Amino acid sequence: MFRALIVLILLSIGSPSLAERRVALVVGNSDYQHATQLANPKNDARAIATKLESLGFEVFLHENLGGQSFRVALGGFAEQALRSDLAVVFYAGHGIEMGGRNYLIPVDARMASEATAQFEAVSLDSILTTVRNAGKLGLLMLDACRDNPFANTMERTNSSRSVSRGLAPISLDGEAGTLVSFAAQAGDTADDGDGMHSPYTEALLGLLAEPGLEVGALFQKVTKVVKDKTDGRQKPMYRIQPPEDLVYLVPKGTVIPEVALPSSEMAAAPQENPLVVYLNAVQSGQRAQLEDFIARYPNHARTPDANRLLVSIADREFWETTKVQNTISAYTTYLMAFSNGHFVAEAKARKQALEVAAVPKPKPAPTPSPTSQNNVIRTSCPALNGGYFVQSIRTDDTLFVRSGAGTNFPVVGELPFNANGVQLEACSSSGWCAVTYGCISGYSFAKYLHSGTAGQPESPYAGAYHVVDHPMNQKLNVRAGPGTKYDVVAELPPQATGVNVSDCQVKEGFSMRWCSVQWQGISGWAYGRYLADAWGRKPRP
Repeated sequence: MFRALIVLILLSIGSPSLAERRVALVVGNSDYQHATQLANPKNDARAIATKLESLGFEVFLHENLGGQSFRVALGGFAEQALRSDLAVVFYAGHGIEMGGRNYLIPVDARMASEATAQFEAVSLDSILTTVRNAGKLGLLMLDACRDNPFANTMERTNSSRSVSRGLAPISLDGEAGTLVSFAAQAGDTADDGDGMHSPYTEALLGLLAEPGLEVGALFQKVTKVVKDKTDGRQKPMYRIQPPEDLVYLVPKGTVIPEVALPSSEMAAAPQENPLVVYLNAVQSGQRAQLEDFIARYPNHARTPDANRLLVSIADREFWETTKVQNTISAYTTYLMAFSNGHFVAEAKARKQALEVAAVPKPKPAPTPSPTSQNNVIRTSCPALNGGYFVQSIRTDDTLFVRSGAGTNFPVVGELPFNANGVQLEACSSSGWCAVTYGCISGYSFAKYLHSGTAGQPESPYAGAYHVVDHPMNQKLNVRAGPGTKYDVVAELPPQATGVNVSDCQVKEGFSMRWCSVQWQGISGWAYGRYLADAWGRKPRP
């Protein structure tokens, strides 16, 4: 970093207009777990990182990124790009084209089918969006046109659409100040190289620091050098929407100090990005990781956010304990400790209800309700084999279930937008019907219920999950609706597998989605923080 600062000073002396902030994300993926490993991407990434640092860039170097780590690194870099004049992304590794769109492949991707591959791989569009945040120029360099290792094994969802070799061409219409460089032209593959670096990376290392070379001319020369070196077998291509002013990585007359590029035997020492540490801590939802970030980076811009998150976690944990105690004294203590907490309104309501209940009064006659069993934790629920299904509900919404036939009754549960097998009993003249859906029962409006079995749209979160990370190895609560305000109706064992999920929904105040689950005769909603699919992915918002 000190060397980069010195170079920026030199560049500023050479050209006052270049007193600018330069940032670069450099990724080298070599050690693929389910595909052909590549010898050079790590070497290429280390050398390019060193070269860019010598040109005054603040470099964020990563090697062998899995899917989740790749997205976290990209998210952290997006914030850096917003505050920069020049933002560069260099990627070396496997890339793939599917249906005319380009994707970069993390080292843990399986790519078994086109349907799942688009969720495992990282879209080139998202990287383009990131570099376009730069003030002057966003530059993307892709040494990712190597032969596609999944082309012959990936299951297609559309037999008329191919998974091509190389990468597809892109359009930059209307995107001023953007340049994208590919190691090979559309449909062709690039060499990994017989030496320490690929031909494309070698050309970049030789030309990036050449003084007085405008970026468009720079990549014209890169194309010629690679073409000559490979006897015409490989020809890089680039697309550019010129910025308002000419951009030079090194102005004419500037002397850049010689730097020693890393050898293949040198161990990688990626620079730790505090923002990535923060994002990892947030995604973990664990006190320890947030406290570790605060201790290591007490003056970071995100430290106040981390402190607020710690307070939020303490708020939620204290609230869970308060609900279990369920006394006037417990709610009073909560309101004193967290006067601005997430659950203040509910605490006041519960406290008031207990105070009212403590006043002697005639006991009202009980009113029969299909929700009378909601406070009972069940070991089995009615089967999902009723003759009705939910209709006309958006995929990001649910159908309310109320305690009585009308909107003046409180909501006691929710049905997923794609619910099938709903049992429907008597309906009132006002159009409200008594319904049962597994462990969820109450009243719903008949407008959103239809007789028969529908080919409901499938949620992107549908599939088989298992219970993970539940604290103290306790059972996982299954509730009548997505959120802690609903009654617990059943429980999942702490190591339950084969949990069927039909849909997951975002609920305010939660870092993960709530999911509609069915497991061995019980059903309801469970918090997605404690659910993961076969790839370990959790249903995030």
